[in-house]
Amino acid sequence: MTTAVGGYVGDDAEAAARLIGYAFRPRVLPHRDREYAALVRRFDEEPAFENLVRRSATGLGLNVLGVTMRAGSVIVPVPGSVFETRLEGYARQARQSHQREAERVLHGIAHLAIAALCFPRPQDLADDSYVGAVTAATVDKQVRHTCQELAERLAAGPESGDAPVGAPELERAWRVYARRSEAGETSRGQVVPTTSEAIVGKALRYLVDQGLLNEGENAELMVKVYRTTGRYQLQVRELAAVDAYQELLLLGVVPPADTTASLRVIGDDDTLY
Repeated sequence: MTTAVGGYVGDDAEAAARLIGYAFRPRVLPHRDREYAALVRRFDEEPAFENLVRRSATGLGLNVLGVTMRAGSVIVPVPGSVFETRLEGYARQARQSHQREAERVLHGIAHLAIAALCFPRPQDLADDSYVGAVTAATVDKQVRHTCQELAERLAAGPESGDAPVGAPELERAWRVYARRSEAGETSRGQVVPTTSEAIVGKALRYLVDQGLLNEGENAELMVKVYRTTGRYQLQVRELAAVDAYQELLLLGVVPPADTTASLRVIGDDDTLY
């Protein structure tokens, strides 16, 4: 038996909480879970239920980015929320070998480059059916190509030792990336975890663990391929901000387009979104 509370009934509140809870189970998708699918339909068809879900999430320090059959329930923490992913948590999940500032910079560049290369054009980010794909090597090589172009640009300038004005954050960071070894193996044939390609690989696997990318295999090339999910597309689309994406454009990581597709660089604290 349900009890009416403020225009809602007790079962509605429980259903809203379950839908929010599904957001923390990224491997579960509506088409594989009957109850989940029913809750997604309620969110889509009942404005009062959608409002209840959004208000309940807000009270928990969460923001509902979207709820769809393709992406599921996509909810992210707001700044200061107890649900934020802190740097130390990311380091553990991504199997980050060090927590030095240089490692933070490298992982930050990797995540920005992955998102930009997965959705290189604004129309790709806006198209719900679009699926982007990258490999660790392609992301690393593209960033290194950008680093080389920047080095040549700086060497040709009147003040080659200074970072050009226009993209200060990433142009300072490119030096850290360029100095890091590209790839390598230990004497036992294991990948050196501190190389740039290994760091990109860790970032990609972290996104897989979060249900943001799907990992597959290209049998012909014998390489792992990472494809975007609806969940990742919603996060990149909704959390985008112009400044960071413009820096990527200035650095040549993605071809110039317009400012409707972008990425956000988080501030200097130790928060990852």
